[in-house]
Amino acid sequence: MREHRFGPRELYAGSRFLAPLSEEALMEAGRAAGLREGATLLEVGAGNGCAAIFLAEAFHLYVRGVEADAELLDLARANAAKSPARPRIRFSASELPGPVDFVAALRVPFPGAPDLLRPEGRLLLGRFVAPERLGFPVAEAPARAAWRRDATPLEWERFLAPLEMAIRGYEAGRRPGAKAPLAEAAGRQIAAFRAHAAAVRYELLVA
Repeated sequence: MREHRFGPRELYAGSRFLAPLSEEALMEAGRAAGLREGATLLEVGAGNGCAAIFLAEAFHLYVRGVEADAELLDLARANAAKSPARPRIRFSASELPGPVDFVAALRVPFPGAPDLLRPEGRLLLGRFVAPERLGFPVAEAPARAAWRRDATPLEWERFLAPLEMAIRGYEAGRRPGAKAPLAEAAGRQIAAFRAHAAAVRYELLVA
């Protein structure tokens, strides 16, 4: 299984990363949101778990990640098992515990996030901003954001290059005729990003 360095260790990348997030971006967002030791964070659409695990380690949080895709959920659990913060990390397919101190929706739109927060809770949101014709799921930005920043060109490249490598490796080892919906979907996404690089951006914000 292909690995990719994220934070202090190698984590299983699988067939895709789902957002152009760097460790630096997550640290900046975490500080802006006021993440603190012992707080609880729920990540919706946790993917392979890299962001949730990094935040659990960096800010000493209790983290719950929800990921409906079985392949990505398995990767997230495998990654969590490698982390020194594993007693404070749990991934599931559907559990939405609440109320929590922080909710992160870094990859997928999740309008129900505010309902899971404690009164003083904060949201960490990521959203692709692109023309409607490209068909990307765009999350609505909150009316007021306390902090925001766009992905840098380097973060975009760090997002796309491992995806392309992982998909090529997956395709090389795939049996003839075997279905690969995740890799195919990721391939289409990469092609769209590459073809419309000037028209797409990724925004990370805290509300």
